[in-house]
Amino acid sequence: MKKVFLLLALSLSVGASAASVHGVARGVDNSGAEEPLAGANVYWLGATSGVLTDSNGVFTIARTGNSRRLVVAFFGYRSDTIAVDASAAHVEVRLRVSGYDLDEVEVHGRQKGTSISRVNTISTEMISSAGLKKLACCNLAESFENSATVTVGFSDAVSGTKQIRMLGLAGVYTQMLDESRPVMRGLSATYGLSYTSGSWLEGIQISKGTASVVSGYDAITGQINVEHRKPTSPDRLFVNAYLNSDYRGELNAAWASQPAPALYNMLLLHASGDPRAVDVNGDGFADQPQVQQISAADRWLYTFGGGAMLRAGVRLLAEDRQGGQLGFDRRADRDDTLKYGSHIANRGFNAYAKLGVPLGSDQRSSAALVADYTLHEQKSFFGQKIYNGTEHSVYLNALLQLGWGQRHSATVGLGARGDFYEEEYRFGKRSIDGLPYLLHENELVGGAFAEYTFSVENKLTAIAGLRVDQNSLYGTLVTPRVHVKYDLTETLAARASAGRGLRSPNVITDNIWVMASQRDVAAYEKPKMEDAWTFGLSLVKYFRVDSEEKATVSVDFFHTSFANQLIVDQEVSGNRILVYNLSGASYANTFQVDVNAEPVERLGIYATFRYSDARVQLREAGFARRPLVDNFKGLLNVSYATKFNKWMLDVTAQINGQSRLPSSRYVAYDYDVKDGYSPVYPLFYAQVTKRYRTLEVYVGCENIANYMQKNPIISAANPSSSDFNAGVIWGPLMGRKFYAGMRLTL
Repeated sequence: MKKVFLLLALSLSVGASAASVHGVARGVDNSGAEEPLAGANVYWLGATSGVLTDSNGVFTIARTGNSRRLVVAFFGYRSDTIAVDASAAHVEVRLRVSGYDLDEVEVHGRQKGTSISRVNTISTEMISSAGLKKLACCNLAESFENSATVTVGFSDAVSGTKQIRMLGLAGVYTQMLDESRPVMRGLSATYGLSYTSGSWLEGIQISKGTASVVSGYDAITGQINVEHRKPTSPDRLFVNAYLNSDYRGELNAAWASQPAPALYNMLLLHASGDPRAVDVNGDGFADQPQVQQISAADRWLYTFGGGAMLRAGVRLLAEDRQGGQLGFDRRADRDDTLKYGSHIANRGFNAYAKLGVPLGSDQRSSAALVADYTLHEQKSFFGQKIYNGTEHSVYLNALLQLGWGQRHSATVGLGARGDFYEEEYRFGKRSIDGLPYLLHENELVGGAFAEYTFSVENKLTAIAGLRVDQNSLYGTLVTPRVHVKYDLTETLAARASAGRGLRSPNVITDNIWVMASQRDVAAYEKPKMEDAWTFGLSLVKYFRVDSEEKATVSVDFFHTSFANQLIVDQEVSGNRILVYNLSGASYANTFQVDVNAEPVERLGIYATFRYSDARVQLREAGFARRPLVDNFKGLLNVSYATKFNKWMLDVTAQINGQSRLPSSRYVAYDYDVKDGYSPVYPLFYAQVTKRYRTLEVYVGCENIANYMQKNPIISAANPSSSDFNAGVIWGPLMGRKFYAGMRLTL
């Protein structure tokens, strides 16, 4: 199971520096008979992840921070929370069946929405299930409003595509993982953030800088790993319904079941729609597309004897987006050059299997095999531009985890990937310069990797990794990476990282905004592999009062420097967007401070500030700030809960910095831009939640101040002109939205 090994490679390395608790979980029926619980969830109260018991109900879980309360949960049984003494090395837990007649005892804990991991060697920001509920996020793209590490914006004002930025660079340089499986690559990367419902998730981990070599060489600025609801979840049924003032509606459901003693299932369903075309700014174009999406995922877990586990699942997706001018009919007006509209149809299928087998009684050694297949089909047009594509992607990974002594462990393995494409790109009857260079090429990659971890108890953890791959397009690729965590004191930790990241560039799918422009896209040279080094330093300080942790302060700095990068430049010509390989320097520096505190009981304060300086050598503009990248972001989130979390209030304020806009010499603007930069602007959010025993009801408001980018579409009145451009986006496209919803948990 790949998830097990990635976590082992990144966090088991500190296992020697944090004592573990061994135990056994048993179930007790109404007659008093006991049996071991295989596949029970075991985690520390407030944590976002844990472990599963083996076929004999046995588990081993590492202590994290000041862990004192251990939660054990199993479908059909009452969950239990037990106090574990700091010196305890073994515990036994007995769960009663749900119908057992006992006086009920509730244990209430308050989970932090956002936190910095104490145990990970790599600097990692954790967004918990509580954090995902703060703003009623509908999908993954809307899950980062309370984070300054990840910035989310629109790629253009037609398609409604959400894109992220991390460490001052586009989201394509951040590797996306689904429980440690690489996802959102190739064609599915363009709209992939909107395909994962926030209600399906139980947590997100954001790792900064180059990550483990186990998952591939693609991570340049970091990794974002999402954790779905588990088949062993004690919550049998979860339903979330949502409706906002623009009539966007959403329905999500998660159903956990146990068809057999060792077999567990989680069925996830999603349906959403934006039926209303809204034009608040009066430019004749819909502020957001009309979207209909249906998706489903079926995830399985089977536990074998001896702790071996098999995870498998399938996922289906169907989505349609229509944008452009109000009243546009994609069937009747498709060939009318005086009317502008867009339609995007995405269809997707994914299947995966992950097998994990422990080796030896101490469970420090194990083997895993991961297999994944993805099919994605896209048919789309933006005005007279047409893009259709089909991708088949296969991923295989085999790993062996070894541990010896108290200080040493290693992960070795083999990996392979194949991406196969069929594509069509047309712009009316115009000829396209360098068309083959604009489309994907079939790509095969195979290689080997090794990662060694050395740890000294309560002091030092060092991870050194090396990956060597053979790429059918770019030859031999070598990826070295190093991560170090040093505990200066019990409450002060330092981290450092350095490593190389590589990725295959994709002109159209990486830069979908070029489709929302009337200018040609021209490529006169073959794109090279994008190649960068990222270095990072981090300090985390924990503050305690009466042995309880009351605040955390984190400071980090990251530098990314490109040896090669694909440049998509709209500042060279008035009628073309030019694509070329980097000739000169390209770098990004990011400095960030995070403060997470609970000054009084049930009052949480999270404040963060991020400053970015991203620059690149352009042919016409010279060495300049990277366009459309804000230079800073500040965020303050205040949350308060009444006793037993019956009422919860969350308020968030953001301040967003300036972005350099593309040179007005070749880009016309319908609004005044002061000195070529966007203005600094604020955003405000608020939400109130009322919690009942099995039901939560919430109401809230997004963009309370109703701040919007004025006239985001250049030459909206004349969409057939070469000046028409919907891809210069620096701010919000939609104004104030009220919403309401409910969450039912059984």
